[in-house]
Amino acid sequence: MTMQQDGSQHGQYGHPSQYGWVQMPAGGVPVPPPAPRNGLATAGFVVALIGAVLALIPIIGIVSWVLSPVGLVLSIVGIVAASKSGIGRGLAIAGAVLGAVGLLICMIWVAVIGSAVSKAPSYSSGTYSPSSSSSSSAVSLPAGTYVAGTYAVGSEIQAGTYSTTGSQWCYWARLSSADGELSSINANDNVQGSSTMVVKSSDQYIEFSGTCTWTKK
Repeated sequence: MTMQQDGSQHGQYGHPSQYGWVQMPAGGVPVPPPAPRNGLATAGFVVALIGAVLALIPIIGIVSWVLSPVGLVLSIVGIVAASKSGIGRGLAIAGAVLGAVGLLICMIWVAVIGSAVSKAPSYSSGTYSPSSSSSSSAVSLPAGTYVAGTYAVGSEIQAGTYSTTGSQWCYWARLSSADGELSSINANDNVQGSSTMVVKSSDQYIEFSGTCTWTKK
């Protein structure tokens, strides 16, 4: 640094700009101020992207119920901020779309699982009782004909092939026990229309559900 006769100094100077004083290095080239950013738009996009990807994965995707709404909200706030500054609008819009997609995928999973559960046959727990509806129903029906109920193989229903003309909904199950556990099911099926099923002598109980009438061939 040198001194002139008028007492002025030469060296590092600054000059004003719209962002304040900019430092002038020794080489004389000004250092530009940092570029403005839209942090909300960036955060919303990243969170929404993670939520949308995880939503595609069963079980793990449950976290998308949290990530996707958070990413969507951050992106919407980022869009509002971009409308004022003009920065990060595209990124914020992409985040909002991904957040909505993540939520949509989560809702589809819920609908699929709910549909599968509603179609599953009901299997009530408990023990077999000879005084149940099966006995009273069998009294008013021809021999070898059965409706909804649980029947003991050998005493209430015989081994053989049974057929039905079908109805709106029918279900049968061959059981090794009447304890109500899923592990006791030897075989089962939901049928519509004409169908047949085979009662084996090794089965302990046969369960019929629905509105079908089964008749021994």
